[in-house]
Amino acid sequence: MSNAQPPNSQFEIIGNFHLHTDHSDGTGTHRQVAMAAAQAGLDVIVYTDHNVWVAGKEGWYTHPNTGKKVLLLMGEEVHDPRRFPQVNHYLCLGVDQEVREQASRPQALINAVNRHGGVGFIAHPIERPAPLFDEPELPWVDWNVTGFTGIELWNYMSEFKSFLTSKPAAVFAAFFPGLLIAEPFRETLALWDDLTRDGQKVVAIGGADAHANVYSLGPLRRTIFPYEYLFRAVNTHLLLDAPLSSDLASAKRQVLNALRAGHAFIAYELAGPSRGFRFTATGHAGTVSMGDDVRLDGPVTLRATSPLPARLRLLKDGREIVQTQGRELIHETKEPGVFRVEAYRRYRIKRRGWVFSNPIYVRGIK
Repeated sequence: MSNAQPPNSQFEIIGNFHLHTDHSDGTGTHRQVAMAAAQAGLDVIVYTDHNVWVAGKEGWYTHPNTGKKVLLLMGEEVHDPRRFPQVNHYLCLGVDQEVREQASRPQALINAVNRHGGVGFIAHPIERPAPLFDEPELPWVDWNVTGFTGIELWNYMSEFKSFLTSKPAAVFAAFFPGLLIAEPFRETLALWDDLTRDGQKVVAIGGADAHANVYSLGPLRRTIFPYEYLFRAVNTHLLLDAPLSSDLASAKRQVLNALRAGHAFIAYELAGPSRGFRFTATGHAGTVSMGDDVRLDGPVTLRATSPLPARLRLLKDGREIVQTQGRELIHETKEPGVFRVEAYRRYRIKRRGWVFSNPIYVRGIK
């Protein structure tokens, strides 16, 4: 059994892949959003305005005071504005041109994103409405599609919206979101497990869905929520096989390849720094990481390691098989399946979802 570390174990970057600027329904400019990302410590962001793709914005942003660099990539969140309610939002990341002309045909849209070298994620696949603010639920409904890279497992603003059930509840949520935000919807986790149970690769990401809009309720006005705050909340960590390149084209390719492969985990940063979390599988041929396949040509050792103590859960095909408290979970399997890890920590009294890994696919020998 090999003790070699997987090639993508060392080079970790943090990104957010769902955000909006003043080119659609956000309030910040591209530069202001980039500055907020740098201040929050992010390494990469993708602009995803609604049905808007903007040329000339990809590159590097360097914070004038700290020198922190952020890779800026372009994408868009595409949906059909003629449909009511406007369901089927698709995050088109890293595309090199406008693709919104395919908005009314989800499969054609997915195909266009793939054809133009991007990766695509079904945004907030399950949602709940907020009638108090005339916000309908905007889930994905056309599940006969194929070829999408993955789904947005945890959308911060979708979860926040689910708490807006009354005026008092909305005020509390606006001023104390950290007491409410807890984890992805259970229905979304179940959906993801259903999609992967037969071995289909479906990559999960988490996103801010940041707008930084100002809302009013009587005399109260509040920004829900500043970009920097959201960039310190739900993010996606990517594991690269080399340091992020200083060359734009190469760096973009590294980010998209990691997303496409599922070399990633979702983290709720407010519950504790998660950099360094790893989930690997070691078999006869060596060690692989999140998103990868491993052949079941003998026992396979699954190992999760955490930078902080946490409640670690190992799930197989959506069902928990091992749970432990601490910094490490080790389990040997002789059965094929889709294995993933969830980590929970206490934050502001309540247990919160902290880390959700992408799966490792243990394949039987045919």
